[in-house]
Amino acid sequence: MAEGDIALWRRARRRFYWLLTLVMVRLADRAPLAVGRRMCVGLARLAVRLRRQDRRVAEVNLARAFTELDAREHSRLLRGSTVALGLNLFDTLAAGRLLEIDDSVVEEPGPLPDQPRVGDVLADLAAPGRGVFVLTGHLGCWELLGGWLARQVQSRGLKGLGVVTGTVRNPPVDRLLQDRRRRLGMTVLPRQEGARPLLRYLREGGIVAVLLDQNTRVENLDIPFFGEPVPTPTGLARLALRYGIPILPVAIARDQRKHRHVVLHRPPLAFKAGKVDDENIRGLLTLCNAELEYFIRRNPTEWVWFHHRWQ
Repeated sequence: MAEGDIALWRRARRRFYWLLTLVMVRLADRAPLAVGRRMCVGLARLAVRLRRQDRRVAEVNLARAFTELDAREHSRLLRGSTVALGLNLFDTLAAGRLLEIDDSVVEEPGPLPDQPRVGDVLADLAAPGRGVFVLTGHLGCWELLGGWLARQVQSRGLKGLGVVTGTVRNPPVDRLLQDRRRRLGMTVLPRQEGARPLLRYLREGGIVAVLLDQNTRVENLDIPFFGEPVPTPTGLARLALRYGIPILPVAIARDQRKHRHVVLHRPPLAFKAGKVDDENIRGLLTLCNAELEYFIRRNPTEWVWFHHRWQ
């Protein structure tokens, strides 16, 4: 195929995905919730059936992560993950609508003596004005989690919630997604702009959410994850160690009984500013990956198994 034909095909594919995104956004904004979720589940099942390479990636990933389970259990998890993918796709696109029409669409267990509210923990950690990292991953409806966290932060008079994001290689789609994040109350901190905007936001006492569970084209170290080393970005650990920024692990999971979501968090990783070297970075990233693995094992069907996490 000629180079011009390849470019034409890529432009046509981007146009198709842009139009599909517009249709999905319109569906999420106007369709009855039950209808929209069923349609997105059907779309996810169709995509997994047609995209055999992605399905194979998920099968291999599940087998590597859950060596104690047999092939039948891996298949069950893949089917559940496909359904969750569709449900969370719809709830991602409808996040603003869901938060407006039903305050209880996102809940926290408790309050319990050993499980304080996420917003209260963030307020305590942010009190010294040093900023806070929220550690999370592509688990559950993470965009809904961002919108919900932004509201929790704003209701306590804090600076706001920044989110470190990648860039979708389709400019119209990327602009639409970033605009929707801003309307949910999030401050977008594009990864390609480097550490300066992120560091400035933290120095102003901001709270920044970082998704640490995918391969990215940044500086990485191989850190254990489900018993095998995976490339893990070092930026979070470098900044946390250099400036003593606490890290709060947080995740969101779907309530299997209802179309609601539950937010869980773990004890914060807090420490004094110290030496930034490979040993300390590895130690902190090992803790971070262990926290993410804990959340995923609690709720394995809602992680994005279709990603090349292991090389």
